[in-house]
Amino acid sequence: MKEAISVTQLNRYIKELVSDDRILSYVLVKGEISNLKESKGNYYFVLKDESSSISCIVFTHYSGAQVNVNELCDGQEFIIEGKVAVYEKGGTYAIYVSKVTNIGLGDYYIKLEALKKKLMELGMFDESYKKEIPKYATRIGVVTAKNGAAIKDIHKTIIDKNPYAEVILYPATVQGDSAFETIVNGIMTLDNMGLDVIIVGRGGGSIEDLYAFNDERVAYAIFNAKTPIISAVGHEINDSISDLVADVRVATPTAAGNLATFDYSEFESDIENYKLTLDDIIESSINDIRERIETKKSALQYLAPKAKLDRYKDAIKDKEDKIRYIMNNKMTDLKSTTLYYIEKLKSRNVLDKMKAGLGFITDSKGKKITTIKKVKVGNDLNVRLVDGSIKTKVLSIR
Repeated sequence: MKEAISVTQLNRYIKELVSDDRILSYVLVKGEISNLKESKGNYYFVLKDESSSISCIVFTHYSGAQVNVNELCDGQEFIIEGKVAVYEKGGTYAIYVSKVTNIGLGDYYIKLEALKKKLMELGMFDESYKKEIPKYATRIGVVTAKNGAAIKDIHKTIIDKNPYAEVILYPATVQGDSAFETIVNGIMTLDNMGLDVIIVGRGGGSIEDLYAFNDERVAYAIFNAKTPIISAVGHEINDSISDLVADVRVATPTAAGNLATFDYSEFESDIENYKLTLDDIIESSINDIRERIETKKSALQYLAPKAKLDRYKDAIKDKEDKIRYIMNNKMTDLKSTTLYYIEKLKSRNVLDKMKAGLGFITDSKGKKITTIKKVKVGNDLNVRLVDGSIKTKVLSIR
């Protein structure tokens, strides 16, 4: 029986074979760059054609490298110069790049840009078609892989914010040649369930992993859906077709779950605040109504016939009292005036003077005689005394 060797021995052997191979020590390879990443100053990407791909590494401090890393770009076609080397510890191989030459856009990106232009001209990216995500969504559909990290992140985010929310998963294949079919079926199925919102996406990946979300049929399924759709493809570098067509685009499934639902504890707090505000408004309205009722009641009482009659009686009594007061004052004044004139008359009363022995003298025609100048000897005179009158004749005048 042949003796077994260790993994390290096998990887070292393969590494030595590759290192000693003249063809692999210097290669020129044409392909399209995909999934470009930078880590600790070095650049990693995949060089691919229609059927295969190979990993590539640019060590920026490698003395033989003549690479302008600013030229590197996903979707561009390059000629790569370098050597094929084995990473012994991981048992992987890659092209260690020493030079790159840009020869234009790759076929996939050309097709993708053409599709974006077509859909844009049809108005499928237009903001006027975007539907608003409901503020209080409770039934949330998700189109993604059944066992992927995306559904776990989405479900946890939603339930943490609102334990009463319902999450309905349509298990879809999110990568591969037939992935678009399950994504389209998932969108159409959930759209017919009358849900509040639908999340479509996956937990990131390379450009190749996202092919299904750049499919024209997925774009039409999203655009024609009645339900608002959140796209969460998880690729922040480039927008996918589903990102552009969807009503809202977010970077990660977690962000989608966060956007799709509301915080139930905040909702309860808002409801309590609304209740307190409503109680204040109702109480204030009741008080206003009571005040208006009291005002109307007072007005009705004031205008009631009995109230009017009572006011008339009070007014008459006031006038009577005023008249009585005026009459009393007049009577008092009149009495004082009368007494004054009585006293004055008394002072001028002839009878009183007659009682003192005086008489009232008139001539034969009844004219009062007040001076001897009006009397002649022989005239007849009448003398009125207190108890009668005397007829006399003037015998002499002195």
